[in-house]
Amino acid sequence: MSAERILVVDDNPTNLKLISDLLAFEGYEILQAIDAEQAQEIVRQTPPILILMDIALPGMDGLALTRLLKADEKTRSIIIIALTAFAMKGDDQKAFDAGCDGYITKPIDTRQLPGQVAAYLPAAVPVETKSRIRILIIEDHAPQMKLASHILSSDGHQVSCIGDAEQAFAAIRKEKPEVILLDLVLPAMDGLTLARRLKANPETRDIPIVAVTGFPERFPKADALAAGCDAYFLKPINTRELPVQLTDAVKRGSQTLSL
Repeated sequence: MSAERILVVDDNPTNLKLISDLLAFEGYEILQAIDAEQAQEIVRQTPPILILMDIALPGMDGLALTRLLKADEKTRSIIIIALTAFAMKGDDQKAFDAGCDGYITKPIDTRQLPGQVAAYLPAAVPVETKSRIRILIIEDHAPQMKLASHILSSDGHQVSCIGDAEQAFAAIRKEKPEVILLDLVLPAMDGLTLARRLKANPETRDIPIVAVTGFPERFPKADALAAGCDAYFLKPINTRELPVQLTDAVKRGSQTLSL
């Protein structure tokens, strides 16, 4: 079992106990704080590798505390995951703007939480022993881009990101990716149109394309595969499985994956 130290910051006793118990069962060393002041003191004395940070804290809120920690050279490397109920649209962007490395929504899914946390932690297998893949993420939603980039970089891969289809060909020539993670909802040119252009070009047709969408009604799997995509994922992205799925896409090359 892992011995990484995790700090859970939540002023709700029920949530605090639930999250702590779940992660303690997985073998993590758990620290607890009910407000920002207590959390700061714990971080000074026993720095954790990761903080699960409730945004809605009394007094100084979780985003303000995150800004302080990320502004301090001694604590900026601590991974901070926001816990939020997303009461308002855009809370995910606010979390990333404050410096959070990711977010987990409430109510907590007790079956998924251990995997969600593990996905943010450094890989247990040394990076040099793993297959390092060049990955290009094409995604215009900054929080989703940052989340995918963080997960894949933490797994040891070389990750580049762009925000629209118009930059794709220049980015591909520069980065020479081995796989493309392609959001189908993009400004100007959508992902399906881009996929068709990439597959029609002899220079890019052999690069596996993994389509990602939160709108399966607008972009069904059959349409993505017909456009040349080699795999099809639905949002929200399964952060625990994403590195394995992309590695599999590279291994299978241009073969169609049933994902």
